[in-house]
Amino acid sequence: MTSHMKSLKYLDMSSNLLRHDGADVRCQWAESLSELDLSSNQLTDVVFECLPVNIKTLNLQNNQIASVPKGVAELKSLAELNLASNRLADLPGCSGFSSLEFLNTEMNLILTPSADFFQSCPRVRELQAGHNPFKCSCELQDFLRLERRSGGKLAGWPAAYLCEYPSALRGTQLKDFHLSELACNTALLLVTALLLTLVLVAAVAFLCIYLDVPWYVRMTWQWTQTKRRAWHSRPEGQETVLQFHAFVSYSERDALWVKSELIPNLEKGEDCVQLCQHERNFIPGKSIVENIITCIEKSYKSIFVLSPNFVQSEWCHYELYFAHHKLFSENSNSLILILLEPIPPYIIPARYHKLKALMAKRTYLEWPKERSKRALFWANLRAAININLPVADGKRCGETD
Repeated sequence: MTSHMKSLKYLDMSSNLLRHDGADVRCQWAESLSELDLSSNQLTDVVFECLPVNIKTLNLQNNQIASVPKGVAELKSLAELNLASNRLADLPGCSGFSSLEFLNTEMNLILTPSADFFQSCPRVRELQAGHNPFKCSCELQDFLRLERRSGGKLAGWPAAYLCEYPSALRGTQLKDFHLSELACNTALLLVTALLLTLVLVAAVAFLCIYLDVPWYVRMTWQWTQTKRRAWHSRPEGQETVLQFHAFVSYSERDALWVKSELIPNLEKGEDCVQLCQHERNFIPGKSIVENIITCIEKSYKSIFVLSPNFVQSEWCHYELYFAHHKLFSENSNSLILILLEPIPPYIIPARYHKLKALMAKRTYLEWPKERSKRALFWANLRAAININLPVADGKRCGETD
């Protein structure tokens, strides 16, 4: 080609229709050639198979080069390479250009430049990579960090470096594009999500244990099942008939007061109060929970005898829960609270938050220690019940079938 031009140093072959298909073509250049201009031709990647080995300045601008093949040729003297206006999708490496100092890759198709460019090209002093359709995403973050460490090696920064994709960021300078480390680090994001999930699960588990949620779920299930069985066993069109003035809930340790004070004072006289008591009104064969629900359903009111013993009783908790459920499901005013003994707040278990709320919002009757005040107590309790129930077949208070 130019092998006989012994003194040739500069050759301009730009703006032609030069092609090179690399098919068994032997390239022979003058060894003295140091500057070659092949811009504005139709050269492709295979042009790197046919270049002067001692070339120092090479202009391949405005061709059809899509990549720089690795290991094709070693141009150890090449110091300046112009690949602007081609079809490059990434920055070329310097495996064959160990002396490269200036590289121009402007106006190519580079979306996300390689972040290891300056590591593979340690002698490069200036890189012109502007006017490419940069995709502003997590992959670009490494290149931006590279720019900050490069010490001003990016020519045209920041004006020539703009986001093209996504469309929402089009026109944004790369220096103004920021994403958090969490958004771009998949491992860190997964670890953070896992930790947050564990914290959330632990918090939910703690609240469930503290508020005894499994117990409430179990009780709601039993209440639903009992209501369903009662609904299917009840004759069509028949509604639940109130049989008692009040259901009495108390701890077994307070049974002496209930039997010696409450029952005799309410069930005596003409205006007696028909009380439902578990010892005499629970139906044998049925579960305790089903008996509790049935008695509460058949009673106009529910009387709770509160004391430190009450809050320590599991069955009292059941009865309070089902009565409270009736209070909300029927929008009724069916609860009567009797404070038999003061209850220090610190001994009330966490799951008794309904009791705490009731005692804070509702008026309760306090059992007086002075005998002179007890007549008023019984009068107030009768007034709180205040309903006339039909008495079947002349049956008296306290009698059962």
